[in-house]
Amino acid sequence: KRARESAALEDMDLVIVSYQLLARDLPMFQEMHFACVIGDEGQHIRNPATQATKAMVSLKADGRFLLSGTPVENSLADLRSLFHFLMPGYMVKVPFGLKPDERQWFEQRHLSQAAPYILRRGKALVAPELPEIIEQVVYCEMGEAQRGLYDAVHQQTERDLLNMAGGGANEGRMRMAVFAQLLKLRQVCAEPRLVDDKLKLEDSAKLEAFLEILDDAMAGGHRLLVFSQFVQVLKKVREELDERGVGYCYLDGQTRDRMAQVDRFQEDDGIPVFLISLKAGGTGLNLTGADIVVHLDPWWNPAVEEQAVNRVHRLGQTRAVEVVRLV
Repeated sequence: KRARESAALEDMDLVIVSYQLLARDLPMFQEMHFACVIGDEGQHIRNPATQATKAMVSLKADGRFLLSGTPVENSLADLRSLFHFLMPGYMVKVPFGLKPDERQWFEQRHLSQAAPYILRRGKALVAPELPEIIEQVVYCEMGEAQRGLYDAVHQQTERDLLNMAGGGANEGRMRMAVFAQLLKLRQVCAEPRLVDDKLKLEDSAKLEAFLEILDDAMAGGHRLLVFSQFVQVLKKVREELDERGVGYCYLDGQTRDRMAQVDRFQEDDGIPVFLISLKAGGTGLNLTGADIVVHLDPWWNPAVEEQAVNRVHRLGQTRAVEVVRLV
């Protein structure tokens, strides 16, 4: 029953809309002039080429604000995209083909330009009562079968890449092939049965380690958030939890009743585990019912992992939070 014409919104003091809906209904919003436009989770417009970013930039407003926990997630290009919405033309575009020292000059210039317009409040200032975070890295030694699979994939990878290079593959194809093979090696580390389904549970060093952590945590009355970038890894964990009769909530990109899962975990202390894919649940959720966060596999960007930990370490958390990374 959303509004179809700007006239339907003119008497409203406040209009709340998602980035996706804004882009879809943009002609209506472009007819309006706002006193202020506020973008929550501002990192959603870090890519200037997306429809959401273009839609936000095109709005007419006297004032503009963005709220974000990660204004720079990949590079300073993210920050420039945010400022293109806030103050169009304020940061000049970086010329193409610059030498490293010339590019660095522009980056330092943009950082100094941005600084006066960023109001930053860290957790220690906003919520000094928050308990501490205890971080632990658990090293999982591969067993014979997993190590054998890893070495075999590694050797095959090197042969394939050498053959591609010898066959005259261009840089773009080589780069994609390298990423694909690295992904396969990461899968072997995270859960070898994703690559070879003949292997058994005991051949997965990380899953074995996780199940030990789970047993200890449940015995101590703790509750866990478990993150992985691989949905198939979470499904393997889910199979083991079903086998053991352990209750859990589950969220990945295909989950439709997202908030129902969150509410169920928050309200039912009898559910000790929440399995979450890093991309689907790394931001925007309040899960203070847990006090242990387990990362089954490392993500290349530490800011994303930190955002995931912040699902637990936030206002309302009364217990010390333990973060466990399996490596």
